[in-house]
Amino acid sequence: MKISKNIENLAIVGIGYWGKKLVSEFSKIANIKFCYSQGNTSNIKWLHKNYPKIKHCKNFQDILNDSTIDGIVIASPIDTHFEYALKSLKSKKHVFIEKPISTTKKKGQILLAIARKNNLEIFVGHIFLYHPVLSKLKKLVKKEKIDSVYLGWHRFGPFKEKLSLDLLSHYIIILKEFFNQPKKLIIKSKIGCITNCDILSLHVKFQKKVNCVIELNRVSYHKQREIIIKSDKNLYKWEDDILLKFSKKDEIFKEYFSSALFPLQIECKKFLKNMTLKKKNYSNAEKSVQTISIIQNL
Repeated sequence: MKISKNIENLAIVGIGYWGKKLVSEFSKIANIKFCYSQGNTSNIKWLHKNYPKIKHCKNFQDILNDSTIDGIVIASPIDTHFEYALKSLKSKKHVFIEKPISTTKKKGQILLAIARKNNLEIFVGHIFLYHPVLSKLKKLVKKEKIDSVYLGWHRFGPFKEKLSLDLLSHYIIILKEFFNQPKKLIIKSKIGCITNCDILSLHVKFQKKVNCVIELNRVSYHKQREIIIKSDKNLYKWEDDILLKFSKKDEIFKEYFSSALFPLQIECKKFLKNMTLKKKNYSNAEKSVQTISIIQNL
């Protein structure tokens, strides 16, 4: 994917676990002038040690006032996304927001409206949308009649964000890519252990008669993320970054597809490219707003 020859100047808000990954990726393809974070001295030490040329900023307003900043990358807690994105867009900055776009549909719509009015890019980091395995599966879903889909995610923590906004948003947007808008989400079970919801089981209904089940568990030391798709012809399993296909002869899953492309790299490049487009495409942010709307209706 080609991006502008002009190096874009960026600022990154939040240098926690995922913010560090975004600093690492964007620093390869753009000029990061500032990183803004509050409180955590270990994150600031990490920045100074690994990226000494990037300035740590203590005042977000300083970033907004800097006319050389083209875009702001937001990787702060979800409940702060709206505030930082709103101020950034009002300051005529392009915005990359780590998923989801906001905590509510209404807030997401407000951000979209401001971006459209000012012809600014607003891009949401739903990383699985840019995964090569998802692209492959979308083609298979169109060719084969899908009977059922199982989406499971087991890990331990983190617990700061709501399970629905953190993990569930990933799987809802993947299902939307397969079957469009779901008709209904039904909670089968919900268990609170450390927070009020740490284990969640859902049944997702679509216009097409497809049996979709989502199971999320963030109090498990058995780390696993898998999506199993059963069609009238085959059985597939998306595990980590590999697509597997079940061999009836050998009764095992065998590697069917993999790619050397990294989804984080793809989405970062896409954001920079979109910043330079005269006519913006807001489908990415629209999908995020639709996803939040679905989750809100739970």
